[in-house]
Amino acid sequence: MKAIKSTLAQSGVALYIKALIFGLLAGCAGTAVLLCISTLVLLVMGTLPHNFIEWIIIGLCCISAFVCGYITARVTKANGLLWGAVSGVLMFIIVLLAGLISSDGNFTYMTILKFACLTVCGGLGGIKGVNRKEKLHIK
Repeated sequence: MKAIKSTLAQSGVALYIKALIFGLLAGCAGTAVLLCISTLVLLVMGTLPHNFIEWIIIGLCCISAFVCGYITARVTKANGLLWGAVSGVLMFIIVLLAGLISSDGNFTYMTILKFACLTVCGGLGGIKGVNRKEKLHIK
């Protein structure tokens, strides 16, 4: 058992798994918070067309996927586009499973659009996370 742990630590797989977990937790928490805020705003505003609500949800998920990719790339410190896109895909899978569990939803063009948007926004967040300059330390 100890040999397996040391092999994982040497290969860096543990770092990537940890980065994905932290990124996904932050992304899913961000999605939940943003959806709660938008729900309160929609309750105050009144009713909106169903199609408009779907676009709002996609926008909020894109913001959260960006944060997810950003955090994942900040932890890994390499290959921001790759790990950001992977975290975006994993976040899409979580959102898709949550949607399928909560309703009898079907796959539509909005599902494909959400997949593309979350993957791209996760990748962009990963690029931003890797290219972020370190804080300036004044001595």
